Amino acid sequence: MIKILATSDWHLGNNFHGFDRLEEHRHFLVWLLGEINRKKPDVLLVAGDVFDSGNPSAAAQELYYSFLDDVSCRFPDLQIVIIAGNHDSAARLEAPRLMLERHRVFVRGVFQFTSDGAIDKSDLVIPVHSASSGERAWVLAVPYLRESDLPKSDDYGSAVSRFLSEMIEYATRKRSSDKEAMLLMAHFYARGGEIAENSSERIVIGSSEVVGVSEVAGDVTLAVVGHLHRNQHIKGKEHWVYPGSALPMSFAERHYRHGAVYYEIEDGQLKGDGEFLSYPLQHPLLSLPERPRPLAEVIELLNDLPDADGDDDAPYLEVNVLLTEADPSVQKRVTDITDKKKVRLCRVPVAYQLAGDTDDEVEMESIDDLLTRNPIDFVKQSYKNKYGFEMNDELTALARIAIEAARKEEEGGEE
Repeated sequence: MIKILATSDWHLGNNFHGFDRLEEHRHFLVWLLGEINRKKPDVLLVAGDVFDSGNPSAAAQELYYSFLDDVSCRFPDLQIVIIAGNHDSAARLEAPRLMLERHRVFVRGVFQFTSDGAIDKSDLVIPVHSASSGERAWVLAVPYLRESDLPKSDDYGSAVSRFLSEMIEYATRKRSSDKEAMLLMAHFYARGGEIAENSSERIVIGSSEVVGVSEVAGDVTLAVVGHLHRNQHIKGKEHWVYPGSALPMSFAERHYRHGAVYYEIEDGQLKGDGEFLSYPLQHPLLSLPERPRPLAEVIELLNDLPDADGDDDAPYLEVNVLLTEADPSVQKRVTDITDKKKVRLCRVPVAYQLAGDTDDEVEMESIDDLLTRNPIDFVKQSYKNKYGFEMNDELTALARIAIEAARKEEEGGEE
């Protein structure tokens, strides 16, 4: 039997509404070490977005490498396979590759190419084994694919599906029997994947970067995919899973569960449906109230919060206020109370209830909400305001391509 523990989307170095999350990530990694000690996996998979940016702080990198050093020393038989995600600098993540491999840590970020310009698949197939039984498996470690890595003749989603199919075919030929499991690890947005409205997950829904996993030919024992922060199984494929992010990355994700997924494989077949290992957040997210309410009601709720007695496990707080007209004193009145409470105040979104609105028809007007809204929503609303009818599918697709091109140009300096 071979045992697999899988995680993704750590986003080390993330700053949450002005709060440094270094201690939170340390808390998560200590928990992960405990789960490794408890479950004794043979393989740890990390499916991308190790860091929150392509240029992480020295403190974030120190935390990452200290964890790898600690886990490889404490569990000398553990094999770790890590891929780069869209937030990572592939070259930076892979830079110490040779040194890490001496400690059974295998990182894949930068694609190697053959003489004819094709991606070298052999570099992405990593054999792993069980120290106790000797059972072998193959990890297909596919880092985040950028458009420049793929053939120019295909749209992004189709090209990724085709490449994953080719990877599965290649790895199938390498294994000596069907009792050797194949474990695909990749980083992409799968069509049908579920995210919360206004989530921080950086995708352009419906764009060419959506990958249809039903189009991927061939079978794998297990597929672990990073990019979406909600733990979920991927529709259209059996045993394809998003482990989810280590921490919530926005208040829209406050109801997500976080942690890792654990699987056991025997003779190339999964035993059962796997297990979700739930991580108890050091600083949970609290939205008070859940829907905007008048300021007087909100003040009462804030006064009922526990008084401050340290910050070690204080929740992050957003305060949802409902107004009928502008009130410049809202932020100060909220802050005067929360400064004395055991919370970390992050944001005070204000909604305005116009004449004729019901409680279910409240439009958020805070700057934070505008910044987290999908850009395509603004384009479609502007078009409707100007012409009086909805954008057609062709114009919407062109708008999404333009938005994605602008985003990539903005991020161009991260690699």
